[in-house]
Amino acid sequence: MRVRVRHPFFVCLSGKTSAHLLLLSFTFDFARKEYILSMNKRSIFSLVIALALTVTLAQSSVETITDPFLIVSKHTSSDDIVLGTSFDVVVEVTNQGQSPAYEVEVVDVLEDGTKKTIRAEVLPFGKPVVLRYTVTPKVLGNYLVGVTRVTYNTVQGDSSSQRVAMSNFIREGEAHFLSEGVDDESFRGVVSVLTRERYDRLHAKYVKEIISYIFLGLVPAFFPYALYSMNVRAEADVLVRKTKKTK
Repeated sequence: MRVRVRHPFFVCLSGKTSAHLLLLSFTFDFARKEYILSMNKRSIFSLVIALALTVTLAQSSVETITDPFLIVSKHTSSDDIVLGTSFDVVVEVTNQGQSPAYEVEVVDVLEDGTKKTIRAEVLPFGKPVVLRYTVTPKVLGNYLVGVTRVTYNTVQGDSSSQRVAMSNFIREGEAHFLSEGVDDESFRGVVSVLTRERYDRLHAKYVKEIISYIFLGLVPAFFPYALYSMNVRAEADVLVRKTKKTK
């Protein structure tokens, strides 16, 4: 009599220490008192497919960017200023690719058409190039700070390999609510040029809001602690009185 059992079983292939899960068929011959093993062909095929997918995913997961890849970050020293004062614009270009970028040119066009530029013949991996300049607006309102354009070559001296990278808008992630009907989107990409009175009033309001937020945040946080301290002191006083009475 033979009994056939199908069961998952770990076996070692080709003398390797790593184990693979295969579906084997066990046949036990009671007359001969021995096991007869046979492999399931479908399981072997599934295992081969799984191993191929694993190798493919492992290779793709360790892929790196071999070409130059420039990240352009732009910000200003202030979001709003008083008319007659200045603010700084900083553009930082970093190469996050494994290969160097060549003939890198950073170009920023001001509101009046003036160009601010900086060049780098070679920009290797991880090394930044920074364009920094100062602007003094002459009129009230929103001073437009546009997107910076960066051109570079992936092959040295080959203009046909030229690529373009663009910066972010300044104040792109901010959301202002001034309770004065101001559209939040109007702050994107501009620096607000204000009168002294408007500037002081705006920042005084910010100070009041900060104080209010701190007060409203600290009171709920410390209120339970204050109650706990009062209860501990009350219990300590009761214990002291009881101790004095027993004496």
